[in-house]
Amino acid sequence: MYQYPHHIGDFNTKTRHLSRLERSIFRDMLDMYFDTELPLDGSDINLLARRLLCRSPEEVDAMQFVLAEFFEKQAGGMYVNHECEAVIAQYRAQAENRETVKSNENARQERSRARRSAIFSALRQLGVAPKGTAKMDELLALCRQHGVTVTDDGAYVTPPAPQPPVEPDNGNVTDVVTPAPVTCHAPVTGNQNLNLNQGNTPQPPNGGASGGLAIATALGANFPDLRRTRLAEVAELVAELVTSGQVTGEELLAAGERQRELLNEDGGKHSPSMLRWLREQRWKDLAAEPKAAAAPVDWAASRGGVEAMAAKLGLPVYQDWADARRPDEPPRVFLGYEAMVRSALTRSQEASV
Repeated sequence: MYQYPHHIGDFNTKTRHLSRLERSIFRDMLDMYFDTELPLDGSDINLLARRLLCRSPEEVDAMQFVLAEFFEKQAGGMYVNHECEAVIAQYRAQAENRETVKSNENARQERSRARRSAIFSALRQLGVAPKGTAKMDELLALCRQHGVTVTDDGAYVTPPAPQPPVEPDNGNVTDVVTPAPVTCHAPVTGNQNLNLNQGNTPQPPNGGASGGLAIATALGANFPDLRRTRLAEVAELVAELVTSGQVTGEELLAAGERQRELLNEDGGKHSPSMLRWLREQRWKDLAAEPKAAAAPVDWAASRGGVEAMAAKLGLPVYQDWADARRPDEPPRVFLGYEAMVRSALTRSQEASV
């Protein structure tokens, strides 16, 4: 026990007849009792006196008086205080209840995470990419909208059965045979892999998915597994970038293919996440960057050339510059880094004139 109740009035009433020394020894005994949650071991009275810091004959006599006054000696020389035993029993019961409540809460959270994971997987199979921060009410509304069945307890999530394609009537009698959908009713777990294309190389947008999700899925094939996260947010950002005209889906996929080897170097330890790669416009990077010693004439055509010029001017590389931002500062993008290098180059050229 790290603490125990001390009722000042009750303690003063019980110890009013004790001397100052005896009251101090009694408090030390209570501290030892609750700290060990065990009776005082008086099988070796000299050892007990030493543990209670009772050295002089007067202190030892005071200790023995307090033991006789407030403790009951049992077999083996153990001194029991029944009030302390009641407090310890209550503490243990409360601790057990807290552990039970904590265990139930952990189980509830695990079921909730498993339910969200299953719902996200079912919606993504239909090309629907909800935000990762979507509330459960919003997810259930999307499920009802797209025909995804979720049981009341959330143990089973079943996507709608695929509809057979409608063939134009060209006069030919053709039986369209569609196998019945197979639904797995195994309870969902929190260990489901959100990568719906595991084992298969994701295809470009024409491969069956739609919008930003298709591009994000195909782009993820170029990233290591540990950086292929938050796919829903990646898909949303891809859609924004493409819609705003900053980049096309083909350019993103081509850049990812060029940088595949660099992104997966050393197990992807130094690779940015997909979300950061997009926010910092890393698709403008080259797969192989030139050395800092020789900045090309068209140095601004690539990230490597910009960093080579920065090194020539004594400026940090882009990654160090981006990581040095203040907490209240928005994320630093490569365009800002390039502008800084251009400004430094202009100042250098003016100074040399």
